[in-house]
This record gives sequence, C-alpha cells and structure tokens, in this order.
Amino acid sequence: MSLLAGALLGLVTFAGAAAQGATGFGFAILTIAFYLAILGSTAAVQLTIALSLIVSLAVVPGLWRRAERGLLLRLCIGSALGFVPGLMAYAAMDLTLLKLAVAGLIVGFALFLLLARPSGGSGGHPALDIAVGLVSGALAVSLGMPGPPVILYLAARGAAKETTRSTVLTLFCISYAGAMALQVSAVGVPAEIWRALLPLAPLAVVGALVGHRLARYLSEAVFRRAVLLILIAAGAYTGLTAMLG
Repeated sequence: MSLLAGALLGLVTFAGAAAQGATGFGFAILTIAFYLAILGSTAAVQLTIALSLIVSLAVVPGLWRRAERGLLLRLCIGSALGFVPGLMAYAAMDLTLLKLAVAGLIVGFALFLLLARPSGGSGGHPALDIAVGLVSGALAVSLGMPGPPVILYLAARGAAKETTRSTVLTLFCISYAGAMALQVSAVGVPAEIWRALLPLAPLAVVGALVGHRLARYLSEAVFRRAVLLILIAAGAYTGLTAMLG
C-alpha cells in the first residue's frame, strides 16, 4: 500500500469515527466506499466491521444505560438470526456487486434523511423489532452496515435522539462482535486487513472520542447537512467506480 493510500485510509477512518461518535451511526457508511476503492477487495468489509466495533466500544461505556432495554434485546436476537444469511450473501458477492449494493444503500439512506420529517412517535411491535434486527444483522456481516434499517425504524417510531444514539451504539457493539467472530471463523481474514487495522485502530478511537465531545456543541442541522453531502458523494463515487469497472 502506498503512503498516499495509507494517509487517505487514516483520514477517512478518523472522519467516519468522529461522525459515529457524534451521531451514533455513520462510520461504515462514510468509510466503506473509500475502503473498497483503496483496498480493491471485498475484504474491505472485514476492515469496516473491525473498526466499527472499536469505534462503538470507545463511546458506548457512557451511553449504554440510556438504551431502550427491551427494544435492544429484540434487535440483538434478530441480529443474531441474520448473521448466517448475511455470511452467505457476502460469500456470493463479487467486488462489483458489493460496490453497487453499498452505493444503493448509501444513497437510499441519504435520500431518506434528506426527505424525512420528525414523526409524532409510535410504539413498535416485538416481532417487527426482531425483523428489523434480522435485516441489520445480515447487513452487518455482508456489507458491514447494520445501521440503516435500525436508524430508519427508530426514526419512524419517533425515538428521542439520545435514546436512538445509545440503543444503536450498544447494538453495534454486540452485532459487530458477532459479525467479526463469524468472519474470522467461517471466512478468514487476510493478513493485509490485520496490518491495516493496527495503525487505523488508534485513529478510530481518537475520532470517536472527538465526535462524542463535538456532539455537545454542533447543531444537529449543520451536522446533518454535512453528513448528507458526504453520503451522497461517497455513494455516487462507489456506484460510478463499480459501473466503470
């Protein structure tokens, strides 16, 4: 890996970790497009999973008590049920298909955030909680992105910002740990991913802690617009590179 590629990986990792520390989501969505482009391998998903786990662990100690316990338990059960289908999807995908799937998910999520309006809030249903968790778990293993279905579901329920952030980050700790264990045991992680992880892990931790502190000062509107721009740019870039081969 060239020095420029390594520096870009570090910059993207820090920015994605800061975004997740501030909002509770965003690391995988903001980084995986660049990881795929730089590493040129589906193993980029494994790097995303490992670093996402580190980022979540860095900030969850001060947040997990605010999570909605019953909802979190049902999401975790569903997530575990989704691991095997997600692994099968990961094994079946080539790099081009993976890039297109990532691009579609990123842009779709960005458009939802752009068009969504706060709802009045409504309770969920236990079976629906588990179903959302299942989709999240499958996406965690296959694309390294468990967040979008959960964020969309909590937004539809009208969950409060801190409840959403705490529940999602706690879920990520459990979901990413399971996904990484499954990747290591069933697929295997290339040596290049472990080598890339060592220098990036400290940047991910620092970025997550910086984002956690910035969450107190940045207005939600400003941060929302910045994230939307990055999401759309990352999704468009990934889709373009996939179509151009």
